[in-house]
Amino acid sequence: MDCVGPLILCARDCGYTRYKEFAYGREPRNSVLESVLKDHFGDPVDRDPQINDVVLMRLRPGKDPSHVGIITDHPHGLGIIHAYGEIGRVVHQLYTSRLINKLAGVYSWQERY
Repeated sequence: MDCVGPLILCARDCGYTRYKEFAYGREPRNSVLESVLKDHFGDPVDRDPQINDVVLMRLRPGKDPSHVGIITDHPHGLGIIHAYGEIGRVVHQLYTSRLINKLAGVYSWQERY
């Protein structure tokens, strides 16, 4: 499962069935991932992430954003659920400054649906 998998499963489980295919390559180029998120959630919101928001991250400086996660509640602050390729599974971890510094956009379910 890649990082979009948990997002699609959450959307489906919440009754959102009109999502399109998330067609992108392993290294999304030309803002493809941003375009798909905008199609589904509208423009990014201009605020810090909140619980249930979808965050878009730029994992490599100078490259297009290529990773998404869902912001959650965590015992030590905000958390993030995402498919973490380095360990090959879906994880729930603390949304740390390492990830915050990679933030490229915040998308809100509530403001759209």
